Amino acid sequence: MKKLLIPSALLAVVLLFPTALRAQDSDMFDILTNFINDEQNASLVKLQDDIAKGEKYVSQAEASDKTNSKFLNSSKKGKLKKGEKKSAEAKSLRIKAAKLYEKSYTSLYEIYKEVIDNAEFIYQNDKSQAESYLSDAENDLQDGSAKLSPYGKLTTKNLETKTYSTLKADMASCKSKFQSAGDNCYNALKLLQTQEERKNQEAAAEQAFWNSTVSTNTIDAYNRYISKYPNGKYVSEAQRRIANLQNAGRQRRVTSNNPDEGLAYRIQICADKRKWSQRKLQRLYKGNLKIDERQVDGFYKYWIGCYRSYEEAQSAEMGMNLKQSFIVCFNDGQQIHVTEAQQIEANLID
Repeated sequence: MKKLLIPSALLAVVLLFPTALRAQDSDMFDILTNFINDEQNASLVKLQDDIAKGEKYVSQAEASDKTNSKFLNSSKKGKLKKGEKKSAEAKSLRIKAAKLYEKSYTSLYEIYKEVIDNAEFIYQNDKSQAESYLSDAENDLQDGSAKLSPYGKLTTKNLETKTYSTLKADMASCKSKFQSAGDNCYNALKLLQTQEERKNQEAAAEQAFWNSTVSTNTIDAYNRYISKYPNGKYVSEAQRRIANLQNAGRQRRVTSNNPDEGLAYRIQICADKRKWSQRKLQRLYKGNLKIDERQVDGFYKYWIGCYRSYEEAQSAEMGMNLKQSFIVCFNDGQQIHVTEAQQIEANLID
């Protein structure tokens, strides 16, 4: 069977740490539809039919119980014995139902196990927990089958004499064990199903924390980010910013016109995935400054000017009356956030 990746469009479950869920029969079948092939889906339909048939047998047994209740609830041995004999068919129906449950939930477990075994988990802890759920499901099935086994050998005559209350309790216990196996299978797959959703939630939480860190722009703030997300997306960037802030007090102000030296502010006049012709650029910017073209992250970006203070760059931009321009900041040729640039600028040595 092909390795399965988590689908991106899944049922949203706002749980970072999922707990055990009690699954209804329909849930146990519905959750599988995103993970199985046509052959397995056909098997699921048959399993659902068998479980429904088992429920029908139980309903028939309960109807028979009402008819025989006056015998089964009697304190007289003679009537009670007659009631046990009359309930032979109901006993047989309950055993047949339990056998259908056993067969159906065992097959359901095998489909779940195949899906889990062939799935790619984002979180290894989830994979371990899913395997633990499947192990519990297997134990439930074994316990249910062990309780059911002696009843599979009863003859019609044995059924007449078998105490109905004991048989009914044992069959209910079997069903409970088989359903518990189904619940454990469901919980295992739910871990797999919700991983993509939880991954997106965690990424959003990290992004929000990083945005707040950049806004604060202090060494302590970047260290807090690294501590909270040691394997985070922005660890390298946080370390670089820490180094810049630590060196800010020792950095001398550069006065050359080279934008790749020291702290520099430039004006970005446009960015596009397609390269602009000089004629098109001149229609956008009619000034005398050289237009510098750079290719960054798949975009052609066009910058003009080299200013050593944010105030100077802001004043120059306002005088140009450009429609889509904005100020970009660099430190030794590497683009940085404006708050970081202003922090460095505040600590420059003349």
